[in-house]
Amino acid sequence: MNGGLALTAFGLAAGAGSGGGDDAAAQDWTAWLLTQPFGRWLVAAVGVGVIGAGAFHLWKAWRGDMLKRLSVPADKRKAALALGRLGYAARGVVFGVIGAFLVVAALHSDSDEAKGLGGALETLREQPFGWALLAFVAAGLAAFGLRPAQAPLAAHRGADLSGAKSAIDALARKAGA
Repeated sequence: MNGGLALTAFGLAAGAGSGGGDDAAAQDWTAWLLTQPFGRWLVAAVGVGVIGAGAFHLWKAWRGDMLKRLSVPADKRKAALALGRLGYAARGVVFGVIGAFLVVAALHSDSDEAKGLGGALETLREQPFGWALLAFVAAGLAAFGLRPAQAPLAAHRGADLSGAKSAIDALARKAGA
């Protein structure tokens, strides 16, 4: 999924096409939510929540603790940490932009103000040096997308299950008695 998002972002950075295909879905559910009681407040709350998720991703990138649960060989830790930070930072930026659009939609009570990922990427592209922002986000999303590919290279630390066999055996003995 992140790989596809990265390709979209790289394409936008290169000036190819438009990334706004998912805006219609964001606008549809925002329009529906605005018609509900306290709809503006609900849309604003969702927007603030998405901004909060973006802030969390940026904080995680800053702290650099994304390798805590992975066993990465010592010679690859520096590169893995850099890619992890880049990926979390890119997601934080994208979430922040999407959340900001939702808050604006709530303030104006206008679902057309809501944007999805494509709209967020388009907005980044329209900024001064937007191609660089978009290249950063694309590289970050690609880096974040590498996480599933790391699974064979870095084993997740699991719970200690050494006592599980004896517990299952004890339960089987009780059931059989």
